[in-house]
Amino acid sequence: MKDHLLNLFLSIVALSISFGQEIFAQSQYPFLPKQAVTSRNFGITLKDDYANLNNLEDPMIVQWLKAQDSLAEAYFSNNDLLQDYLKKFEEYENRQNGKISMVEVNEDGNYFYLKYDDSSGTEKLYFKENLSAEELELFDPANHNEKTEISYLKPSFDGEKIAIGFRSNQNFSTTVRILDVKNKKLYTEEITNINPSFGGIEWLPDSSGFIYLYFPVVDQKKPGYKRNSFSVLHKLGDSLAVNKKVFGNTSTVNIPPDFYPKVKIGSSQDKYIIGYSASSSDYYDAYIAKVSDVISGNANWIPFFKEEQKVYLTEGEVRGVEFIFRQGNDKGNQISRIQIHNPNFNNPEVLAEGTKENPITQFDVTRDKVYYSKSKFGVEVSLWEVDTKKNIAQLKTPFTPGYVTFFGGSVKNNFIGVELDGWTSNYTRFLINAEGLQKEGLQSETLYPEFQNLISEQIMVKSHDGVEVPLSLIYNSNLILNSKNEVFIYVYGAYGESLSPFFYPIFLDWASRGGILAFPHVRGGGEKGKEWHLQGMKTLKHNSWRDLISCTEALIEKGFTSKGLISLYTASAGGVTAGMAVNERPDLYSSFISEVPRLNPLGLESSATASSTSYLEYGTVKDSLEFTGLVKMDPYYNINTTSEYPATLIMPASQDDRIPLWDSGKYIAKLQSISRGETPILLDIDYRNNHEDLGDYDDTVMLYSKIFSFAVSNMNRNQ
Repeated sequence: MKDHLLNLFLSIVALSISFGQEIFAQSQYPFLPKQAVTSRNFGITLKDDYANLNNLEDPMIVQWLKAQDSLAEAYFSNNDLLQDYLKKFEEYENRQNGKISMVEVNEDGNYFYLKYDDSSGTEKLYFKENLSAEELELFDPANHNEKTEISYLKPSFDGEKIAIGFRSNQNFSTTVRILDVKNKKLYTEEITNINPSFGGIEWLPDSSGFIYLYFPVVDQKKPGYKRNSFSVLHKLGDSLAVNKKVFGNTSTVNIPPDFYPKVKIGSSQDKYIIGYSASSSDYYDAYIAKVSDVISGNANWIPFFKEEQKVYLTEGEVRGVEFIFRQGNDKGNQISRIQIHNPNFNNPEVLAEGTKENPITQFDVTRDKVYYSKSKFGVEVSLWEVDTKKNIAQLKTPFTPGYVTFFGGSVKNNFIGVELDGWTSNYTRFLINAEGLQKEGLQSETLYPEFQNLISEQIMVKSHDGVEVPLSLIYNSNLILNSKNEVFIYVYGAYGESLSPFFYPIFLDWASRGGILAFPHVRGGGEKGKEWHLQGMKTLKHNSWRDLISCTEALIEKGFTSKGLISLYTASAGGVTAGMAVNERPDLYSSFISEVPRLNPLGLESSATASSTSYLEYGTVKDSLEFTGLVKMDPYYNINTTSEYPATLIMPASQDDRIPLWDSGKYIAKLQSISRGETPILLDIDYRNNHEDLGDYDDTVMLYSKIFSFAVSNMNRNQ
């Protein structure tokens, strides 16, 4: 009976649906009765109108979500603009013949990478002993029926084995197999209960086995999901049943149940293993043990450094008896060095320094040098090196990059490379040697002549409190800058992540068609260092969305565009920033588009499927001040029922392990209930992929074709 009603509903939708500025009747939206729950905490009363959506197993909720998704699909099915974007974006993707991706270079200079086979439509794993060696096909997933596409690679230090991750039917756990490179055969063991996004394969220095982060519970529906994880040691050829727990919460190692006890082994030369109590924070507690003791089963984990000593993430590298790391300080940050036998993280040896506005963002270590990058306001990157005598020199780059990342660096030798990217400069890989940067040449360069006239600039915008916020713009140099220009804003502003420049034809297409791309570098990101992050988190989160509002207003005031011609796009944690900006100033935006967004952060800790340490970013409901901050930043609870909202497209993933489907569902249900029927309010659900995985090339093309066609369709050109 329910399926019949669903089909009847969809047939009505197919007959009545309209696009753009034509009327989109509220009666078309799937009906969901309100089941409100009222709560009172710290003197604040809240009413959750759609608490029933928390039960994603309820057949009524399941059908409602399916109906919402079908409504969105019906909206796009007859959209000529969508077909136009599909055709163009497919051409961009196909222009790269034999696309190479997921390149991994081990410390001996062995190359492992995926290459797309146009004839079979699959990605195969290839190997080159060195850059000039013959290319060899190692593995074709199509020949293994039980395998899906490859999602992870980690070669051993000796290059004789490689860990291959495959998408699993379980939406959180990856399946990892080990391939014998010489014989091109898989080892018998099949590693499960692992997610490389949280902690992947760490090969032992002699490549005889590895350590990985093990999750006892990977089913979202079961208690303990993603909690109480620990690192285990596996020796190749052994039964998985004899895997040994080597790092986790014990009487001497303190790891909270929702943190991730993962380890790092940087090279075949390492005599020590660093164990981290990892979370969503920038700084961790860490422990250290000898490799030999860990392998023998007699690990003696000694406290190494504490979170308050501001050592960044798991970046640190062991080089002999020294440990080199990136560290926060009052002026910005620095690259530091300590002696492992006498560690003094409060007064380390400083090798290089960054400032708040030009912080050090990346670094890597070779036998004789330390390489690092600085990023001014998140978009202008410079490369540097420090030699054994602490002499610092800047490296010349062929263009001013907006983003860099190093590859291949190892303390075993001086081989290292760097990837450069920019708003209008295509992604290119280089090797660093005595002569400077030289193109690697692993893949032939793909040309995009249609973007040759695009330019980028960064302007500074005064925010609500007088703080200057960087705003990056991309447009055609021949564009007449006036109030008729259509703008596509991409914002994030969370977790200290900078919205760094990236060359992506699918985005640049907007500018090549005469529009303006805008990237506000709001607080909560890392564009001006750690302090920029702190000013946009927890009780100061309001700075993020008010920075965005100020940047949007500046675009109008400076004559770049006008109200009704600004589409707002975000993803993941950016949902808080963008969602609250739309709540406070819905009149500024013609459409709001958000992919796998966080729109109900207040419900974060109540969810078994939540990203378990994200309360470190947003705040916790257990603290009165942070609870108040959560209430103020929550887009769902702060929907203004008297406002007219822009066209809205929310695109969650049902397999998302970090943000549950009810998060987006509640937001859409409430927004549809107050809609005056003039613009579409859509929930387009991805039932195949997860939070970080966009799927294959076809999935990516379809995703962005929907996003950009929706943005264009809902411009208010007659306003």
